[in-house]
Amino acid sequence: MTKRSKSGLSVTTGVPIPLGVTILKEGINFSVAVSDSSSCRLNLYEKNTGFLSESILLTEENRTGDIFSILIRNRNLQDFSYMYQVKDREFIDPYTKIVYGREIYGKVISPETKNKIRGGFITAAFDWQGERPLNIPYSRLIIYKLHVRGFTLHPSSGVKTKGTFLGVVEKTPYFKELGINCVMLMPIYEYNEIMDRGMGGNNKLNYWGYSNENSYFAPKAAYCTEPAHADEELKTMIASLHRDGIEVIMEMYFVKGTSPVLVQDCLRYWALEYHIDGFKLTSETVPGVLLATDPLLGRTKLLAEGWELDKIYPKDRQPAFKNLGEYNSGYSADIKRFLRGDEEQVGALVRRIKRNPDKLSVINYITNHDGFTLMDLYSYDLKHNEKNGENNQDGADYNYSWNCGIEGRTKTKKILKFRKKQICNAFITLFLSQGTPLLLAGDEFGNSQGGNNNAYCQDNEISWLDWSLLNTNFDIFNFVKQIVRLRINHPILHMEEQLRSMDYISCGFPDISFHGLKAWYPDYNHYSRVLGVMLAGNYVKINRQENDQIFYLGFNMHWEKHGFDLPKLPVGRQWHVLYDTNISGEEINSQPLANQRFYEIAARSVLVLISK
Repeated sequence: MTKRSKSGLSVTTGVPIPLGVTILKEGINFSVAVSDSSSCRLNLYEKNTGFLSESILLTEENRTGDIFSILIRNRNLQDFSYMYQVKDREFIDPYTKIVYGREIYGKVISPETKNKIRGGFITAAFDWQGERPLNIPYSRLIIYKLHVRGFTLHPSSGVKTKGTFLGVVEKTPYFKELGINCVMLMPIYEYNEIMDRGMGGNNKLNYWGYSNENSYFAPKAAYCTEPAHADEELKTMIASLHRDGIEVIMEMYFVKGTSPVLVQDCLRYWALEYHIDGFKLTSETVPGVLLATDPLLGRTKLLAEGWELDKIYPKDRQPAFKNLGEYNSGYSADIKRFLRGDEEQVGALVRRIKRNPDKLSVINYITNHDGFTLMDLYSYDLKHNEKNGENNQDGADYNYSWNCGIEGRTKTKKILKFRKKQICNAFITLFLSQGTPLLLAGDEFGNSQGGNNNAYCQDNEISWLDWSLLNTNFDIFNFVKQIVRLRINHPILHMEEQLRSMDYISCGFPDISFHGLKAWYPDYNHYSRVLGVMLAGNYVKINRQENDQIFYLGFNMHWEKHGFDLPKLPVGRQWHVLYDTNISGEEINSQPLANQRFYEIAARSVLVLISK
């Protein structure tokens, strides 16, 4: 039955599904789940003045299960905002698509003005011009993880729209030069960045965005040049990146107790409405089997710490499209320990370099937002989080870092050179491992957080990327470009399938093999810090006529130099040096090795050979 509200709105019982606000031909449908009350109010406010224009009571006749719904036939609500109310408690719609009241980042909203945070309506359609998600296979993906605000807010960023979605767009030429084809964004949905914690009772900022108060369906207005059009600016960013061949993955932090239905609805919404290519799920409470078997998300990348593969792919069923990614810190810990020269790490290095399961991909990273940057990993033995105001008690105590001789900043050229060598060692290991590499924004030009390994509350120059370092450390940046290009150009370095360590095509070499100081004899003793890896390009073609080349990676993380016997190549092929991190951070365009059977690798160095 249609009724008239006090202000003349034509209202009737709505439909319970979908939850949230849906614009229909008949009008605008409101639907909200409330389990602890027999009634609910829909409060409509004038968007500009905050005046309560209408309060509509939803009763049992508007209820289906625990869902209250109402249809307002008038369609001119674009100048309004809305909230729900149960008894004296007013709350924002968990499914609201836009939020008003958080337009200024870090603004403290007092309890007296908290009702100014309200849900809004998206009425304008966005012209995607036929653009679709890219569906780049994991094997060809180069992921670049960034914080939208901190990525361009520093004065040195050189962009006009600093700290915004459009600022990311301005950096597209940089992504392309670096070889990036996927950006992973730390939370970009609407979250409350004000935390009621800190020394002396002061509020602190939740800069990272892993908040307990979130509007998961709404883009963050403070990341926009025009917050009232947050949806349009975010879609503009995504469409622009897609046109340049760059995917977009969102990090989603669902707090404990979040409804699995909301989680599924949320990911579906972002995939459909915003053309998001994938999601990194950070909460252990995420319904993994539900999401992994959702046919609508079947081509959407889903990254999580682990998956119950036996429930997702029963009876050895293989996925038609590998959309699941395993994202955990195991690779990081093992590689850091090996590169530091710890004992008993050669076996772990072998597993990490080779690992590339059939039913999911592995996301490999050495550094991430919650830890040292790569420059700090080789500049500090200890964390230095004093500015967080927690007496340096926060953040991980085990970082597997090494200051290379001096704690923190130094002008000693020998130490600086050594640190850069360690950084190059790390990049070679990361980008020449199977699986999908993830690069933390700024590592490619030596970004530092001054030894802070937990900059969750630092919305300042500690966490903002200092782009002037791109000139200071251009040699590191250029090295990363070269290694990324090497990986992209040689499919043996990023295979879609797990390498077997077998000669299954009778070419005389396994697809991947491991070696010690003596060829074909890897040394897994606890004291060993050396490893040779040969990748045979015979198993994959770079074009219709030509196989890929054979590579040899030599790792010596001992503090003494060692001579490595090299595997013998087929007749007519010779080893050439591509990289020796003890000599240079640049590609070495050398003549064939004078001694094709032996190479001495300096202490704490990595060698890359190619057959020609």
